[in-house]
Amino acid sequence: MLPPDFHWRSVASRPDGKDDSVFSDGTQVLRLCERINGGGWFADLNTHRSDRSHWTTRECTSYGQGVIGAELWVIRHQDRLRAEIDRLRVEKTLAKRGRA
Repeated sequence: MLPPDFHWRSVASRPDGKDDSVFSDGTQVLRLCERINGGGWFADLNTHRSDRSHWTTRECTSYGQGVIGAELWVIRHQDRLRAEIDRLRVEKTLAKRGRA
């Protein structure tokens, strides 16, 4: 179960209706992806980071196992994720003020 300020949502217009992303405060932090060829699932972690080289990818044995692993990851990293999301919010605010 996710902490109360994190939630699942679908971003892929999936015909099966499966939720595939975890968000906090409107920011995606991870995404579960199904391989196009039906070859299983993987999770992209730290998707809130703008540089994809800072993302981490983990293989999942199934969608269900991916959900369990994703929720455990969020629980373990929730304090860091919140701090990084807060920093991103401040950076965006400062950037907007700089353009004004």
